[in-house]
Amino acid sequence: MARRIEHRSTSEWPAAEVYRALIDPAFIEARLKELGGSGAVLVNHAHTDDGAFQFQLRHSVSVESLPTVARSVVGGDLTIERSESWRREEDGYYTGEIAAEIAGAPCSITGSMWLRDLADTSGPAISELVVSGGVKVNLPFVGGKMEDLVVDQVQKLLADEERFATEWLAHRA
Repeated sequence: MARRIEHRSTSEWPAAEVYRALIDPAFIEARLKELGGSGAVLVNHAHTDDGAFQFQLRHSVSVESLPTVARSVVGGDLTIERSESWRREEDGYYTGEIAAEIAGAPCSITGSMWLRDLADTSGPAISELVVSGGVKVNLPFVGGKMEDLVVDQVQKLLADEERFATEWLAHRA
């Protein structure tokens, strides 16, 4: 049974500005440089005919930063292959999908994302980003425990990416 991932964050910037950052190759590469581990790279970035942006990333997690139980299963540094797609649905509302696999491990992560302006008109524009998904590890006996560990690591990564985006946008304001 897959474990759920739910991450919700707000930003002091309008959704359109956050969206422009999230799909910007320079932003993605800078985020990977800071958070992606050794060998992190933007593998592909494309604007599709239907107006969506799709990209593939590769990043890693060093074995030293993994919990002991995970080290015994993976044996070395983790290489994570991740894909994202984003599209504009309407002014102030964007949707996306995310998928990730850990090379050599029976683990998959899938989810959906949305980014929208919040309706509060009393102050400056703010937006909300929601990531909702699941983690599935196909290992007998320890799959559930590994799913819990992966969910915890994904939550930490999403919080780090949120912090990075906030700093990125603040330096460009």
